[in-house]
Amino acid sequence: PRGAPPAAAAAGGRRRHALLYSTLDGAIGCLAQVEEAAFRRLYFLSTKMVATMQHAAGLNPRGFRAQGSGATAEGELSQVIDGALLRRFVSLGSAAQERLARQIGTSPQQLLANLSEAEVASALL
Repeated sequence: PRGAPPAAAAAGGRRRHALLYSTLDGAIGCLAQVEEAAFRRLYFLSTKMVATMQHAAGLNPRGFRAQGSGATAEGELSQVIDGALLRRFVSLGSAAQERLARQIGTSPQQLLANLSEAEVASALL
């Protein structure tokens, strides 16, 4: 649509909402909505990546981000996917991407398209 922000234009003209936040320690984050099917694929991908990949200092990314978040139950964190973790999928080799995609029943191309959609949804700056 004419006059629409770039993120709205890339999302097919649909208005999307996102929350940009900052923390007391100076971090900046963004919560953006994605389609239900894309969320499920990306959530399953992040679950597989947490279980199969090596992480910095041996820290579980989901547990690390839960620390100090105020979440009192696992269910509160299950509605949020970790963009920093998912971005690592792009840098994996094609064989590793294929293996992870096959484990969750999709293709690497579909996952890359979903990651691109999530990036557009969170492109506020």
